[in-house]
Amino acid sequence: MKLNAKEAITNQVEMKMKRSSIGLLMIILLIGLPSCDILQQTAEIQRLSQCKFDLNGVEKVKLAGINLYEGMSRNDLNASQILQLTNALFSNKLPLSFDLLVEVDNPNDKTAAISRMDYSLIIDGLELVSGNLNQRYEVGASSATVIPLLINLDLFQALSEQNIETISNLGFKLTGSNSNPVNILFRVKPYIMVGTTQLAYPGFIDINHTL
Repeated sequence: MKLNAKEAITNQVEMKMKRSSIGLLMIILLIGLPSCDILQQTAEIQRLSQCKFDLNGVEKVKLAGINLYEGMSRNDLNASQILQLTNALFSNKLPLSFDLLVEVDNPNDKTAAISRMDYSLIIDGLELVSGNLNQRYEVGASSATVIPLLINLDLFQALSEQNIETISNLGFKLTGSNSNPVNILFRVKPYIMVGTTQLAYPGFIDINHTL
């Protein structure tokens, strides 16, 4: 059946309106989806601010390539290890590495998340290292997660103004072998992704730990 001119024009107008409505609906959906994500991530920021940060100690301590076990002292070194440590001291290069166990406790009934951490580490009043960890971690509802933060540094560079005795003893102090306790101050600023932007926790969180 043929349409008259008036009906044809009416059909064309209706088709254009339908296409316009579909296009508008798609725009609304595209705008709405990121907005929902941002709202969800904003809620994660609030949950992150309620999390408690703590230290669970250190592990996997390695000094000048020597694995130091818990409670180990200088007297426990064998002849080969003594030579290895002596060579490092004479070369003015004393690499130290260990995992700093950072615990994040989430008291909320929903997941909290961290996308990055800026940090600095101070031991016995001496600032050893600062840096950042760019990795996402999620902490489940009403649970805790331990983040093993790998610390790598050269003690001679970090403690250039200290004497050799102080420098060489620090690694063994981290094993808990020394009768004098080690005071660790860990300063951390966590971040969370909101959209494509990283938002920082206001200020640094200071965590004190005695080893």
